[in-house]
Parts: sequence; structure tokens; C-alpha cells
Amino acid sequence: MDRRPTTTPPATADATNLMAIAAFALSVLSVFVAPAAVAGVVCGHLARHRIRRSGERGDSWALAALIIGYLMIVLALGGLLLFGGFMLTVFGIMAFTV
Repeated sequence: MDRRPTTTPPATADATNLMAIAAFALSVLSVFVAPAAVAGVVCGHLARHRIRRSGERGDSWALAALIIGYLMIVLALGGLLLFGGFMLTVFGIMAFTV
């Protein structure tokens, strides 16, 4: 009879979840590359889920990644709306002045 465990052993309490650190890095990278914010948010949620299940460290990294990622998504969408409104205004004025 084989008595090997069927599940993976829990991670040690000293281990930091690498996905949380990657999520934070992606969220910070989103300052320069906007789509990285979405990847940071997704990785942040996945990291927090894994941290809760395994007991690893790094929840604060994942939470910071979520905050920065969501903030950058809101700022990017706001910037697109402002830019779009500006362009509509400029082209609208140009259409009536010709």
C-alpha cells in the first residue's frame, strides 16, 4: 500500500508568493505600459487566492498591486475619455468654421 500524500504539502510560512511580487511589478510597469495594469490586477487576485489557501507571505504585495492596478485602469480610462472629448470638440469646431 502506497502511503504517499496525494496533495502537495503546504508552503512554509517563510515563503513569499512570487505571483504577488510579479503582480506588483506589473502594476508599477503600467505607468509606462497601460495594458500591464490589467495583468497586474489579474495576477493580484490570483496571488491573494493562493496566499489564503497556502498560508504564504505576500498578501500586502498583492493588495498593493490591486490598488495600483485599479488606480491605473481608472486613470487610463479617464485620460481616454478626456482625450476623446477634446478631439470631438476640436473636430466639431473645425467642422463649423470651414
